[in-house]
Amino acid sequence: MYNHAQWTSSTDGAHGARYAAVLPLLAILYFLYCALRRSWMTVKISGPPSSSWLFGHMRELILTPTYGEYEFEWLRKYGAVYRIKACFGETRIMVSDPAAMQFILMSGHFGTGPTLENGARLLYADGSVFRAKEEEHKRLRAGLNAGFSAGAVRKYLPIFERAAHSLTQHFEHLSGELIDVVPPFGRATLGTTSEAILGYSVDDLGDDFITNNLQLLSLASSQSPSGIIFDGLSRWIPPSIYETAIYLPVAPFTILRRAKNLAHELGKTVVEGIINAMRQKLENTGGFYGELVEQHHAADGKRTLNKRDIIAQTSLILIAGQDTTANTLAFGLVELAQNPGLQEKLRIEIHDALSNSSGRDIAYENMPLLKAFIKEVLRMYPAEVFSDRVALQDTVLPLSEPITTSDGKQISQLPIPKGQILMFAIASYQRLQSRWGEDADTFRPSRWLDGGGVSKGEAMGPYANLLTFLGGSHTCLGWRFALLELQVFICELVGKFEFSLPPEGPARCRYGGTLLPALPDGKKGAVLRVKRVM
Repeated sequence: MYNHAQWTSSTDGAHGARYAAVLPLLAILYFLYCALRRSWMTVKISGPPSSSWLFGHMRELILTPTYGEYEFEWLRKYGAVYRIKACFGETRIMVSDPAAMQFILMSGHFGTGPTLENGARLLYADGSVFRAKEEEHKRLRAGLNAGFSAGAVRKYLPIFERAAHSLTQHFEHLSGELIDVVPPFGRATLGTTSEAILGYSVDDLGDDFITNNLQLLSLASSQSPSGIIFDGLSRWIPPSIYETAIYLPVAPFTILRRAKNLAHELGKTVVEGIINAMRQKLENTGGFYGELVEQHHAADGKRTLNKRDIIAQTSLILIAGQDTTANTLAFGLVELAQNPGLQEKLRIEIHDALSNSSGRDIAYENMPLLKAFIKEVLRMYPAEVFSDRVALQDTVLPLSEPITTSDGKQISQLPIPKGQILMFAIASYQRLQSRWGEDADTFRPSRWLDGGGVSKGEAMGPYANLLTFLGGSHTCLGWRFALLELQVFICELVGKFEFSLPPEGPARCRYGGTLLPALPDGKKGAVLRVKRVM
């Protein structure tokens, strides 16, 4: 699932080392913070009391064993807009109000916050579409859109089906056993992305890339108190100094540095191979990258992405869609394992669709329960649960429903001063009772079929009024890619296997840069008993 921001927190596992490296700056940065701090707003918004000036509410938000233990309680108590404290007493605004979120996405008055910006600097190339701004962002996005249109994604269907069949072969040898499904899902989703976009199989990526990729995934899933502190400090570190941090001689930065370098070298190898094949008039097997190179050649460079542009997207493309889709698939199967009746109904629908296909392509879009199930998984388990946004100018935030301030006033719009950081609370929005019904905290796919619990309102995001793929000019490029991949994998696996829970119960969800399934010991994973039924 190509959520463009989910890996910008991948430095969290490195936080302990980074914090130690910047301890001498702590006092200076604090006084700088105090000197620059301004009155954040004149309107007094209610919010939970904070017990820590150092951490604010960030430990409760990030480090709980199960994500949302505090956040969703705050949502119920304080509503869709409330204040929280970040590190060093900084006030932030938690926003899940639909009108406010739509304004944040569409107005142009807000930019990505310091956590996202700093993480992107460490991992993505300068020319990455995620790091680009304004006209450059539009140019790059326009060039990349062709590879993720509805028509383009349909062409990737054979790639998804081959990957799904490979998963079947893997699982059938372990039928009846307990399996951590996350690692094979991660390899499968990396493979589909690599083959569709680069024209490379997983094996073609090379042992160095695969090894570093696994280290990066492990690094990204780590969170720590020292990491929270470093993120709080990093807001005040100049970008040039922050980018230099990747050269510190510590293991986490070595992993990040290698990930960036390996992606660049891989992209360069792929593009140069495509160019050489074109010179020799050989068949172009370079996936979407091959199409981009051909377009640039045919247009004589006009209004197309050049070699440098294409290479710069490699780290974002390979990282952004891998782990998030794998985790979403794992969460879906865990839900089915907890609800055997739903699992059987879905299996029956899948078998009916297969029997009616008569050798033709499976009509995934004509499977209502499958679509409802995927929507509910995306609603309950968004990869990016929140992200920070910063006001680029003084503005006024519209609200769907009035809120009552701490001094008893009712307001229907909220003044936001330039520089104010907001927490764009996707997970909270997707549990709003006003939006999804009184059972918004319950996993219930039927809400998408019977209309109960799904209200219409502001058009949010590109799919099903969800913000799992964000929206506006930064809508996830690969949202169609992710949806079809999920449809194919679920049909293949649920159609052929029965999934049940292990003795210790279901995996829980915790925060690790993105929302991820966790084992009882807190490590990333989702163990299920997998039994062949067809």
